[in-house]
Amino acid sequence: MANVINMSKNQKINMTKDDGTAIKNFFIGVNWDQNRYAGEADIDFDINGFLTNADRKVAYPKDIVNYNTYGDGSGYPWVEYSGDNLTGDDSQGIMFDGNHYDEYFIIHADSFPNDRTDFTVCLTIYRAIQRLQNFGMVNNAVVMICDYDNPTTKWEYDLSENEKFEKLNAVEMGRLYRYGDGFKFQALGSGYVGGMTELFKNFGLDIDEGRDEETENK
Repeated sequence: MANVINMSKNQKINMTKDDGTAIKNFFIGVNWDQNRYAGEADIDFDINGFLTNADRKVAYPKDIVNYNTYGDGSGYPWVEYSGDNLTGDDSQGIMFDGNHYDEYFIIHADSFPNDRTDFTVCLTIYRAIQRLQNFGMVNNAVVMICDYDNPTTKWEYDLSENEKFEKLNAVEMGRLYRYGDGFKFQALGSGYVGGMTELFKNFGLDIDEGRDEETENK
């Protein structure tokens, strides 16, 4: 059974194997449960990956990995994406090392773009502003990262640690970034109340969640 280490906000960890060598393939899984406060409304949570340098600016669409950009994956040889889980139901997603994850990324370090340093994983709610939805309608929103090939240690960050989490509708969960010859991971927990529009603006993109092509292909 894997050793699970709980992370705190802004904590950084070296992503190395038990013998100290660099991890080559990372599994980043996200899980959530819709709670009773959601009522009858369908809530569609999505993971989004932003590929950047220190300036945190992205080029659309090649630096964004999500339901709208990934397609068949041919343009993203360095990452595998689970696809869109529309309900959070356990019938969707993946079982990995005995645990269920609603959506996930698998990052291949050897193929990670040479001209980029960071990959930030974010969780959003599809059309949150229009539907008046927020993370107060979800329980157990957790991001986990581990060695995909040998998951003996799993690092988890519970987003509910953020005292303002229930008011948010978009959040930066964590970032994987180059460090020396390998990578580090930082738990973030930085949140937004303006949905995808505000989140994408923080990465240099001006979108309107209500009409932009970024939210069309559902």
